[in-house]
Amino acid sequence: MKDKEISPGAEVARGATYIFLQGLASAALGVIYIVFLTRILSPEEYGVFSVLTFILGLVQTFGLLALPSASIKYIAQFLAEGDREKAKGIAVRVLQVSVFTSAAAFLGLFLLSGWISAALSIPILVVQTLALASIFVVLLFQAIPFLQGLQMMRHIATVNLLYTVVQYGGALYLAYAGLGLLGVAMGWTAGLVVSSVLVLVLTAKHLGIFGKPYALKPLLRFSYPIYIASVLGFFVLWIDQLFVLPYEGLATFGAYNIANRAAVVPGLVSSALVAALFPKLSQLYTQFGKDSLETAFTTTTRYVVLVGFPMITLVAVLAYPIIILFAGAQYAPAALPLVLLSVASLFSALGVAISPTFFAMERPGIASIVAFASVLTDALFSYVLIALLGTGMIGAALAKIFAAVAGFFLGTIILKQFIRVKFATEMLWKVSVACAFMVTVVLGFDVVRQQLLGLPYEFLVFRLHLLPIYVLVGAVAYFLAVAALRAVGKEDIELLSEYLPGKLKWVAIFLERFLKRTSK
Repeated sequence: MKDKEISPGAEVARGATYIFLQGLASAALGVIYIVFLTRILSPEEYGVFSVLTFILGLVQTFGLLALPSASIKYIAQFLAEGDREKAKGIAVRVLQVSVFTSAAAFLGLFLLSGWISAALSIPILVVQTLALASIFVVLLFQAIPFLQGLQMMRHIATVNLLYTVVQYGGALYLAYAGLGLLGVAMGWTAGLVVSSVLVLVLTAKHLGIFGKPYALKPLLRFSYPIYIASVLGFFVLWIDQLFVLPYEGLATFGAYNIANRAAVVPGLVSSALVAALFPKLSQLYTQFGKDSLETAFTTTTRYVVLVGFPMITLVAVLAYPIIILFAGAQYAPAALPLVLLSVASLFSALGVAISPTFFAMERPGIASIVAFASVLTDALFSYVLIALLGTGMIGAALAKIFAAVAGFFLGTIILKQFIRVKFATEMLWKVSVACAFMVTVVLGFDVVRQQLLGLPYEFLVFRLHLLPIYVLVGAVAYFLAVAALRAVGKEDIELLSEYLPGKLKWVAIFLERFLKRTSK
């Protein structure tokens, strides 16, 4: 039996939950992946692995031509208007373009494979396998947005999880079997091929991949400013790391890459909300105008603060043991950069709805301006802190903070010219207080534990099996603080109850009763 019709807010929340849970599962698998990979590969080899990751990401960014954003927007819009043929035409045209861009990516990497092989001192077959993977990375991430436009978030989560399992499992098995970096590249390729086939089958079933293609010109007209923003956004993620590579070497580059990977985990809430929010914003803007965007913006900010901030804070306070357990003692210097990257993540999370709102209003050029400001800030501070002052990974992480702050404030200032921007300030200060309480409890728990065991105090040094206990202690402390501050209201419980499936309604009922008791 299907759930009754739900509100737009609940629909976004439910879609975000599918993506978040998939992201959480993928992150857990990613932790296992890195734990084993950093022990199979030497620090220098892991640095090469990070370079190969950058190359594949570069292919994905340039090869997609930012058409995924056009696919999401116009498929959602045409379906909202009841024109299914036009929506299908979008998928047909985008797939046609993907054939050419993926072929160009393959040829480019294949022809450069000898030079890349010599520069990184790796077998040429590794780079050639990466060239093959580039075909499918373009195809997969060009096709997933079709499902996003259809708002099939559960199916997207399934595809992404399958990709993760096959990719990580295959890479670890082959690397452990003695193939090293070649095994990693083969694992990537296997995951991309399997997931690409699945997403095309789902698209064919629910929308169609054959028929009259939609005109390319309006798609490119919409996409080219986003393309610029996407390229700039890619370099926002990597530019600080690219400064680390020439000035600090492959081993340090690999260590800093691990810190960046760990910093991504608490950002899963933001990523999930963006994935679910953009098609819904496009639909709401088409049907109800900018007032709906204002409400959606405030609601998104409210919940990313409530759920995302404590996750980011907990990763920051547990950065040292996370890095040690995540990658090994040789990567311990990456702990402080992880703390700083977590600070940057707070600003990124708070402004998570800024770019999707610009895209929904068909003003992607403004998103490009904001992204360019972030890249410029990151590059400037990276050069000064790494190249001139020699601060290494710490300087790179500080540059990331400056870039996040610049992007957040500039994006907010510009967005205020179009809509009323409200950041749920009451929720923000209450969550901040709750996070501070959580940190105090975690650190206090660590002191008491070591005193009871008669150990000389060492800051957050413990064994692997204790990490979940610290996470649980922090989560309970945060939950109690949020309840005591009455940060969660009746409307939040109603939204939770609305989007939860029938068998999980008890969660909302329990929270409602608990909050009533604590408020007395």
